[in-house]
Amino acid sequence: MLIRSAGPEDTAAIQRICERELDLEPDAPALPGILARGAGRLGLVAEDGGDVVGVCSGSLGHLAVDGPRRGHVDLLAVSRAAQGRGTGRRLLSGMESALGEMGAAVVLLSGNPPVYAWPGVDARYTVMTCLAERAGYEKYRDAVDMAVSLRGTDLDTGPARERLAAEGIEVRRAKAAEAGPIVDWLRDGPWGASGWPDEVASALARPEPGRQPAGWRSSGRQPAGWQPAGQQHGRGCHIACRGSRYVGFACHGAGRRGWFGPMGTDAAERQHGIGTVLLRRCLADMRAAGLDTARIGWVGPVRFYARVLGARVERVYWLYRKVL
Repeated sequence: MLIRSAGPEDTAAIQRICERELDLEPDAPALPGILARGAGRLGLVAEDGGDVVGVCSGSLGHLAVDGPRRGHVDLLAVSRAAQGRGTGRRLLSGMESALGEMGAAVVLLSGNPPVYAWPGVDARYTVMTCLAERAGYEKYRDAVDMAVSLRGTDLDTGPARERLAAEGIEVRRAKAAEAGPIVDWLRDGPWGASGWPDEVASALARPEPGRQPAGWRSSGRQPAGWQPAGQQHGRGCHIACRGSRYVGFACHGAGRRGWFGPMGTDAAERQHGIGTVLLRRCLADMRAAGLDTARIGWVGPVRFYARVLGARVERVYWLYRKVL
C-alpha cells in the first residue's frame, strides 16, 4: 500500500471513490473539486497494485489570535474493497504528518470555512467515527444541518418588503459591482473573524445565467435539481440596506449547490424581521433553479428556521480534534 500526493491524473479515480462510498451525498463526485477551491489544500491518495483505493483532503485553518495552529481533515474516503486493511488509518496518519510539518499543532475532523463539505463527521458514517476514535481523536462538539421543503412553502416577501421600505430598509439582490464593498463591510463588522466574508465573496462570484460552473459535469452525474445552461439562477446573495449602509445579508450556493447560508443581520436592526425576508428571497431563488429541498448548513439558530419555515434537523455531525 502506497500513500502519496494526489495529482491531476487521479481525479477520475477520486471522483469514483467519493461517488461509491459517500452515499449520503447527492453531489459526492463534485466534493473533491469543491474542496480544491480553497487555498493551500493538501491531497493524498492510497494506491494498491497501481489502483487508487482511497483519498484524503486536508488544509490549514486561519491563524488564530490565541491557541495553536489548526489543521483540518476535510475529506477521507476509502473504497469498500480496501476497508478493514488499515487504508483509512494510513491516509489519516499521512495527513496528520503533512499538516504537522506545515505548523499545525492540532488536527480537526471538521469543516474549514469558507470552503468545506461538512461541519464535521456525519454520525451515520460509522466507519469514519470508529476510525477517529481508534486514531486518538476526541469528540468536542456537535453541529447540525436543517432541511426545508420548497414545495408549497410560502416564500412571498412582497408585503414584508413594503413594510420594511416604509421603515427605511430596502431588501434586494446584490449587484456584481457591490462585491468589494459588501465583503469589506463584513470583514469590518462582527463577522470579520469568521469565514463568512469569503463565503459571501464566493456567492457573489457565481456565474450569471447561461454559464455552468466548471467541474459540475466532469463526473457525468448531475447534482439533484441541476438545470441546463441558460436556466440556472444568477448571483446568490441578497442584502438589506438602510440608505447607503448595509444592515443584513443572506446567501445560497456559496459552497455546495442546494445549501443556504450564511446569513446575518446587524444586531441593532434585528427587530424588523429582515432575516426572514432575506431567507425567503434566497429560497425562492433555489426553487426557481429547480430544487425541491434547501439545506441550511451548520445551523446556529435552530428555533428560528423551525419557526419561520418548519425546517427540520436533517443531519447531525460530530466534530473531532487531536493534539499532535
